[in-house]
Amino acid sequence: MRAALPIILNQAATLALGLVALKLINRFVPPDVYGAYVLFLTLTQVGTLLTHSGLSNHATRYWQRESHRAGTYVRFLASASARVLLPLTLLLLAITLALAALRQELIWVWIFPFLLVSNAALALNLVGTGALNAEQSFWKVFWLTQLGNAGRTFLPILLALGTHMNFVALSAGFTLQGVLILAGLAALFIWASKTPRPEAELEQRWIRELKDYGRPYALLGAGAWLLQFADRWVVEGFYGEEPAGQFALAASLGIIIPTMVMPALMQWVFPGIFRRADSAKSRADWIELAKSCDRITAAFLLISIAGLLALWAVSPWLVGWLISEKYVPALAMLMPAGFAALTSQVNQFYYLLLQGQHDSASMVKVMLVVSGVKTLGSVVAASVSLTALMGWLIVSVAVTGWLGRWMIRRQALAVAS
Repeated sequence: MRAALPIILNQAATLALGLVALKLINRFVPPDVYGAYVLFLTLTQVGTLLTHSGLSNHATRYWQRESHRAGTYVRFLASASARVLLPLTLLLLAITLALAALRQELIWVWIFPFLLVSNAALALNLVGTGALNAEQSFWKVFWLTQLGNAGRTFLPILLALGTHMNFVALSAGFTLQGVLILAGLAALFIWASKTPRPEAELEQRWIRELKDYGRPYALLGAGAWLLQFADRWVVEGFYGEEPAGQFALAASLGIIIPTMVMPALMQWVFPGIFRRADSAKSRADWIELAKSCDRITAAFLLISIAGLLALWAVSPWLVGWLISEKYVPALAMLMPAGFAALTSQVNQFYYLLLQGQHDSASMVKVMLVVSGVKTLGSVVAASVSLTALMGWLIVSVAVTGWLGRWMIRRQALAVAS
């Protein structure tokens, strides 16, 4: 119960601030401006999903093992994170230059510094919260998460209202949130600066592990980015910024339920699943683990879908006090956007099987296939009509869920034979 309290409070506070953010967006941000701003937001996840993904997974997977020298391990994580800032910088520069050329909008070059700071902060935050979750410091996770949520809710709107309501001002405000997160991380981990640096032999071992175990996560992150964000670019590319803003608002509302359910369940189960994976001796042990993943995935889907249906049922009563008239078209996209969020998360508990076997290469294969099927389906459906795209987003949950489960169980149980 003591562990459950901060987890529950974290989700409740996240919900409350999410509703406040929705209200502020509805009140002050026009749909076309929001559509452009959301494209920026998708690019702030490049660091967490690509360049730093292996590092965050290393921290999550091995924090318990290294807990007896946690300070030294924190110093390694900090230095390793600094080393991948150069690839992150080059990748973001290439993305912004490509967007400026393809879209003939030079503004994408000017927001490069905002993207760099935001990506670095969010990537470090993922590493830090992964370590804190692994040691079950749920109150620290709570305060760090809500610091970021508060900054993301208020700072972009305040800066835009004080200057110009455009996506550049909103992006600059989001970047200030990154500064807040970096300050929070420094406060939580400053104690590690008093511990010794890792010895050369130990550091080299961790680096080898990071390369062997973590390197495939860059490709895994590319697939995850497609699952989470490609639909926003597809809507904007086929139908323009205003429909993209409407869809983004629907996604912001529809993602609340799955995003509350997933972290709570993951915080609850993943340390135990990794412990069971470390002690698994036979195929029967892995079958039992797979059944546990089935059960937790079923619980995630049932709770999330029930929540989405309830939200859809009450959505007409949200108009006025939460949803403004200019965003009413977004309510027709609520269920497809919510199911799109489920699609991006439906296989997360099954991936724990492959993580438990240190098999990140198989995770890459599954993610690339699943994300490729989902993205291709979105592009094809969008080329037909917006209605066809919305229908595909609902169907894609079953398609990607079944495909991912089949591939993961097949690989994990074959290895355990």
